Amino acid sequence: MNLNGINVLEFIYKISENNLYVEVIQQLQKDFELSGLVIEFDEFIVPEDLIKVIYQQIYHLLINNFDGYLQLLYRIDVAEQKIVIQKSDTIELIAQKSTYYVLQREYQKVKLRKKYS
Repeated sequence: MNLNGINVLEFIYKISENNLYVEVIQQLQKDFELSGLVIEFDEFIVPEDLIKVIYQQIYHLLINNFDGYLQLLYRIDVAEQKIVIQKSDTIELIAQKSTYYVLQREYQKVKLRKKYS
């Protein structure tokens, strides 16, 4: 999945290289559950599958529960400025962008927690 030159898979591998992959998965699990979404993330999930699972959940929310989508982004603390929807954006593109921003924010939270603890 590429977004404006950003390869989401490469980003996940960067997280893995920093030994924060499992912590990011745990943070995702926590935030999804706090948003009322039942989803199981296996700590041994491969990056490709992790991206697919998050993308599918976000895509589903966009189509069936837009308020749930907004609640998830709020819970994860994705900046509103990042989620700018253009008229020409497809639901698929919005879900792709959101997937990246969710992963990016969860990584930031884990990294900051590790730095200051």
